[in-house]
Amino acid sequence: MQASLAFGILLSITGLACLAFSAYALLRGGKGQRGGIGPISERGIHLIAGIRMLVIGALSLAAGAYLLLS
Repeated sequence: MQASLAFGILLSITGLACLAFSAYALLRGGKGQRGGIGPISERGIHLIAGIRMLVIGALSLAAGAYLLLS
């Protein structure tokens, strides 16, 4: 019981951190920068990373909320 509560808190904090970083990557990341990986621009790299972190953050937050409420 205590382990699921602790893990739920950890997942919720991790989810919130991922959502904050994804918001930064999607809104600000890569603007005004040159470079990239071959045909993908720096903005494209931040877009891919932001979407990936958004999904992981949402899943972590949902799992944490489930563990806290169960």
